[in-house]
Amino acid sequence: MRPIFPPPHFAEIPSECALFPRPRVGLSTDLYSPPFEDLLEVLSDGPAPEYLELFRGRTSDLSEARRRIPAEIPLAYHGDCLWYTQAEFPSDPAYREEIQRARGHMEALESPWMIHECAQKTMEGYAFGLYAPPLLTLEGALAARRGALHLLENLGGRLLLVETPPFPPHPPGPLDLGEFFHLLTRETPLGIGLDLGHCLTYLSVAGCSATPSSLVEWLRNSFPLDRVVEIHVGGLAARTLPAPKPPLQAPFQALIDDHTEAVPDLLFECLESVLRDLALPSLAGVALEVDNKALCTIAREFSRFHEIVVRTARPGGRPLPPSPPAPPVPLTPEAESRLRGGYRALGRSMAGSPDSPYARCLYAEEIWSFGGAMPAILPETLSLLEQRGVDPRSSFVSYFNLHPRSLLRPMDFLEIKLLRISEWIETLARERGPSFDPVRAAAEKEVRLLMDAQTQYNGDPL
Repeated sequence: MRPIFPPPHFAEIPSECALFPRPRVGLSTDLYSPPFEDLLEVLSDGPAPEYLELFRGRTSDLSEARRRIPAEIPLAYHGDCLWYTQAEFPSDPAYREEIQRARGHMEALESPWMIHECAQKTMEGYAFGLYAPPLLTLEGALAARRGALHLLENLGGRLLLVETPPFPPHPPGPLDLGEFFHLLTRETPLGIGLDLGHCLTYLSVAGCSATPSSLVEWLRNSFPLDRVVEIHVGGLAARTLPAPKPPLQAPFQALIDDHTEAVPDLLFECLESVLRDLALPSLAGVALEVDNKALCTIAREFSRFHEIVVRTARPGGRPLPPSPPAPPVPLTPEAESRLRGGYRALGRSMAGSPDSPYARCLYAEEIWSFGGAMPAILPETLSLLEQRGVDPRSSFVSYFNLHPRSLLRPMDFLEIKLLRISEWIETLARERGPSFDPVRAAAEKEVRLLMDAQTQYNGDPL
């Protein structure tokens, strides 16, 4: 592992870091979308990233990226599919395989750390296309701490950064997010990835002002800033959502974690305020997350981002304060039962509670479009359904999280969606009889093609 980008928990900082009296300016990106080579090409006319953080991909592709990127550019790793917030994470054999895969990815990149959302896309049998926030309760924090420490123990001496999660417009839970992260990281070697857009979505849903000054005040008063190793800036969009009982209540504006839109001025202003006004002694990197946007937009945003960090950031990147992990606090059977019940209730309410603006206004579009828009992935099947008088969107969205379903292994959302499609069509076929045989045959064909493509492009055998 190259020492030029130190894991901040190491006792000594290599001499190469004297070249960087401030945190490094980086990009956090996928290898495939946008195409990695095209991204580097469009950035070649402007300021260069000082490190790159790559999302989970095939090990062979990550190894090739490390081979092709100049040695002086460190590569870090953004993990996925390791839902350490969940009660079963430390004991589930399927997660052991995913941890082994993640460690292989880090070794391929020679990465000093893995950053991973403190969130999940599947919980107690419910699934979502977005990152669903953790349960903001004492049990939720203790379970996430136990899972994160288990993950850290299996990373071969590399650092784990637990990332602040995004919050949909949905009641967030009784515990303040800052206190949750105190409970999660106290007396541990864990670092924190502070995503500023995610923090703004939390402040928005918690009924607080989402401004640069209010963000700085909340972080200063509530958050374990000494644990922050990396800052992310990515997507953020404002959505005007209808009130639950118009016209008795006025529409309201919610902040959404959306990486398809340009980074708003608000996020750049928050970045400048946080770097200028807060002491962040362990901050080693500040990364712009880029995906789902035109390359010219990414280049323009990175130039502005780079200028803010270079001009504003204080010296940082010193080791995290020594903190040998205290023994994980065991969850009693009663506490684990409350945890599982809390996640089941969270899944049900996100999928259908009238008190949740997300469930009322955004959930259906997420299920229909995220991870592959249904008209694009099932054109023949949907056409045949419409010919038989079925409204595919209403039927599928209603079916998707109708009841909890266990998974045999961690899956990305497209895989879960394809399994749900097969179940949904089979259920309709049983109800409607032989007239649905052509629909069943079309769905089997289209799902099989997609599953084969998923295996070819995202398969990564151990």
